[in-house]
This record gives sequence, structure tokens and C-alpha cells, in this order.
Amino acid sequence: MFKRRMNADVRIYAAWGAGVIAIGLIISLIMIPPIIGMADSGDYGRVFVGTGLVPLHPNDSRDVLYFQYAHERFGYGHFNFGGYVSTHVLLVAIAGGIGRLFDAGSFDIRILGACYAALFAWATVLFVRNAPRTGGRKGTLFVALTLTAGILFVFGDIGYLAYFQSFFGEPYALTGMLLLFASALAVASGERPSGKLIWLFVATALAVATSKIQNAPLGIAFALLAWRMSGLRADKEWKRHTRIGAALLVLVSALMVVAAPDRLRNTNLYQSIFYGVLKDSPHVSQDMKELGIPERYAALAGTNYFQGDTAIPQKDPVLRAEVLEKRSHKDIALYYLRHPSRFMQKLDRAAENAMFIRPHYLGNYDPSAGKPPGALSYAYSGWSRWKETHMPTSSATYFALFAAYFAALAVVWGTTASRRIRFGAETLAIVALAGIFSCVIPLIGDGEADLGKHMFMFNVCFDMMVVSMVTAAAYGLARLVERGSVSARRNFHND
Repeated sequence: MFKRRMNADVRIYAAWGAGVIAIGLIISLIMIPPIIGMADSGDYGRVFVGTGLVPLHPNDSRDVLYFQYAHERFGYGHFNFGGYVSTHVLLVAIAGGIGRLFDAGSFDIRILGACYAALFAWATVLFVRNAPRTGGRKGTLFVALTLTAGILFVFGDIGYLAYFQSFFGEPYALTGMLLLFASALAVASGERPSGKLIWLFVATALAVATSKIQNAPLGIAFALLAWRMSGLRADKEWKRHTRIGAALLVLVSALMVVAAPDRLRNTNLYQSIFYGVLKDSPHVSQDMKELGIPERYAALAGTNYFQGDTAIPQKDPVLRAEVLEKRSHKDIALYYLRHPSRFMQKLDRAAENAMFIRPHYLGNYDPSAGKPPGALSYAYSGWSRWKETHMPTSSATYFALFAAYFAALAVVWGTTASRRIRFGAETLAIVALAGIFSCVIPLIGDGEADLGKHMFMFNVCFDMMVVSMVTAAAYGLARLVERGSVSARRNFHND
């Protein structure tokens, strides 16, 4: 019995240890008073519509309700149709139902936080359980522990965890992304991957693609990965599952865009035009003429949809008829294709906000904690603070980093004949591709509006790239040490 345990895969123990540490970290950072969450910013209302939840103190001031404080408790209301188009709403509704079982008077946000904690721990266990093998137990354990440390240091940062106790879609997308790529790498590492893994991949890919409209195009990239999985097993059943999964991802991603409410499309298009193309434009009149927008709307250049001092109201029906109903995001994309220098300016603006995981204008504490308005928690924030202070703010630097990452993966892909290693490299390439999408799509879809928050998914993908590179370095080091050890033993025996 003891011998069998000694011969067991060390990644199993490392994985379960990582899961326990992840749960402990989350509980200690955000669930033990003072409770840490994220202020509303006015976005929760669209989630409340279909979840049966409402603010507990709706008569509080606007600043207290939306910006200065997170809230530990929420009230219960009626379930209604409509609101935000997202599967994220389903998880919140489920958490609300669980909350009613524990306390019929009010909803404790820690119940939703516990749901995200469970998903995060699951992803952590799956990642570490499928860490690369080096050939020796010590080397494999070293790689597994390095991966554990990377995941917990980077994604266990308070910048990410504070979202867990909020009604934003960001933690839903984050945990979905982690599970998505953990399941893909698990498929790559197994000799005969199970059908359960492919459907875990598809389910989590659907969750990410439907977490918010701006993430819908990511479903196409994930569909490519699902299609590539078909070559990892020869049986027809596996190929059928992977191809059905790929088709489902394409279909649902397209439906997500089509199903977007008109008011939301109009809001985003306004931002794309007036707070995107026309913002800081050196030739506003020329740009408006090229986009087919009447000259009288020039006064709106540089304004966003939610400010209240515009020369023409954003909800003006004539503006909607003459501009928002006639133009589309395709026109914005084509404009930037014709004017790449203008898009580079927007990318530089995005780069300035690229490394902010959480918006600093939204408080993290419940009013009962006695903290100043807008106070933020900086416990366990080493990674997020380092990124904010040390990472570059130039788009050219990120171009170089991504190019180097793709080049390294191309070398790995081109120097092996193993389908599994190639698929692992393709999986990591999709991570980087998703990061590029997550930077470009908000600029085309919403202009420069709230870039600090819209770059969240870019942060997730970039940080996954960092963790993968650190793990690869640990793998390379472990292999080097193992080879040196074998060589030393051979020389000793020869002597």
C-alpha cells in the first residue's frame, strides 16, 4: 500500500493541495469581515431584472449605491423577463435561490462569492493535475508547484477576487476562461481524453462567449480549438462530439450578437462613433463625412452616451434615426482599416489602461466596515500593483511581447510531430488570440468608454500567457536538471 502511494502521480497531491489553498485564500481575503466586493457603478440593475434581486437600501444616495461602497446584503424582488442578455444572469439567479434557502430576508453576496470560489478551485485543481510531466517525480512536482504558485499569485490577486462578490460579469468570464483552458490542456495531456472533458470545454467556452456581448466573438476562436480536438482521438464518437461542440459555439456566438437589445447596440454605437472615432480626431468634419454623419452632430464629438451636458441629447429620436439606425459597427471597423494610424492611436490609449485589473473608482468595502468612501483593499495585491506601476503603456511593446510569444509557440509546434504537444501549443496560441480580440473588440464596439474595465479580459489572457511562460521555464529547468543528473550517474558508473 505504501509503495503504491509512493508511486502515485505527484500531481494529484499537488492539485488537491492547490485547491484547498485556493479556497482558503479566497475565504481569508474577501469573505471574513470586513467583506470585500465591488461597487455597482450602475450596472447591477440590468442583472437584477432576471434574478429576483434588488438593492437592500434603494434610498441611499447615488454615490453610496453605485460608486463609494460595495454591499454585503441585497434584497429580494420579483423575477422579470428582459434585462441583460447573458448566461451570467443564470448563475446569479441560482445563487439568489440558494440565498433564499439560508435567509429569506436578504441575500448575502458571499453566497455568489462561494460559487465563484468553487469554480476557481476546480480550475486550479484541473490545471495542476495536468501540469507537464518531466520524467521524474521531483521534476514533475517542481513544475506542478510552480504552476500552483503562478495561478494563486496572479489570479488570486485581490484585483481579481474583489469581483467575485459583485454582480459584474467579469468573475463569470474569468472562472470560465480558467476552466476552459484547464480542460483544453487536460485534453492535450491525456492519452485518451474523455468525452466529459470536451463538453466541459464547450460549456465553459459558451459561458465566456455569452458572459457579455463584447466576448461573443471569442466563441469563434474557441470553436477553432474544439475543431482541432477532433484529431486527438480516432473514433467517430469523439469526432462527432468535437464537431458538434464547434458548431454550437459558432451558432451561439452569432446568436449572442443578434440577440443584443437595440438600446444596447445604440448605446455602444454612439460610444464607438462619438467617443471613439471622433474623440481627439484632428479632422472631425472629414471623419463625419466619411462615416455619412450629418455635420450638425459635430458638437457631440468626444462625448459619451451617459454624460448629461451634451448639445443634443443622446436619446434624441432624430439622432437615432439619422445616425444610430443607419450606421453599424462594421462601418467603424472599415474606417479603422482605411486609417490604421488612427487605430494605432486608439491602441495606445488601450495600452495605457491595459494593466488595470479593477477600476479604482469603485469602492471595495461595505459601509458597515467604517472605511472612507471609495476605499480599496490592497491585501495580496502584489501582482496587480506591480503591473500598474511597471508594465509598459505603449502598444508597440505589447505587439513585440505577443509576437515573441507566438514565435515561441511556433517553434514548439514546428519541432514536434506529437499531435498532443501541437494541440497544447495551439491552445496557448488561442489564449493570446483571445487577448488580442479582447483589446480590439472594445475599441470598435464601445470606443474609449470605460477602457479600464473593458480591458479585463485582456488582463486575464495576458496573465495566462505569463503563467504559461513561467511554467514552461520551470519545465525546461527541471528537464535540464534531470538530464544533468542522468549524465552524472552515467559518468560515475563508467568511472
